[in-house]
Amino acid sequence: MRFRIHSRTDVGKRRQRNEDSLGVIARHGLFVVADGMGGVDGGDYCSRLVVDRLAQAFENLDPAEVDYAETLDRVERNIGESSAAIKEEAGKRGICGMGTTVVLMCFNMDTLREACIMHVGDSRVYRQRRHNLEKLTVDHSMAAESGIGDGEMIPVFMAGVITRAVGVRSDVQVDRTHVDVCKGDVYLLCSDGLYNMVPESHMARVLNAETLDPAADLVNAANDAGGFDNITVVMIHVLQGEEFGSGNLDETVM
Repeated sequence: MRFRIHSRTDVGKRRQRNEDSLGVIARHGLFVVADGMGGVDGGDYCSRLVVDRLAQAFENLDPAEVDYAETLDRVERNIGESSAAIKEEAGKRGICGMGTTVVLMCFNMDTLREACIMHVGDSRVYRQRRHNLEKLTVDHSMAAESGIGDGEMIPVFMAGVITRAVGVRSDVQVDRTHVDVCKGDVYLLCSDGLYNMVPESHMARVLNAETLDPAADLVNAANDAGGFDNITVVMIHVLQGEEFGSGNLDETVM
């Protein structure tokens, strides 16, 4: 299997600080987006801590030494440890509500036919398959849990309120969603700074266009729509056969 990977994070037009982080641990088939919260120095600390700890957990590990199930358990354990570390740091700083969302994809590099999505909060994963875009995660938010969908009117007291985050508690419940993987699939991990600004119909058009840097195209679309929040995207294109392109590559995995 080969992946073509595009990623981009941007502060947007209204924020002074980028509290989003992303990670590409391609040798292990791991990709992550985190959207931090907690004010000055809080949100970016939390999102970066989660991404950095995951990178450190796998940087000296040979992919042949750990199977898929062990990889998933290692990832979930690491997220739990990050939650405890953030909670402890928040106590030292006297900050209430310091934490981060996390959405992560782990591909089974043995069978090449499945992946697991792990997420906490309202960052999302979409899959485009045969030109059809589908959301694969369910937001941990007041709006979603009240049955309010994208594009519907959200009461002010619900807007932007998430019901689960890494770091708010010492322990955290991580949702797992198992999906099949086919050659030609495109997976899009993103923070809410993208999907709150860019309709899914426009996301699908960008992905279908197969431009040189679709991640940049999506970030630009969010900024053109107002850029009210930080914007982060990671795109993983599962290449077909020996297909290979000259796009903006972070890393390629065989």
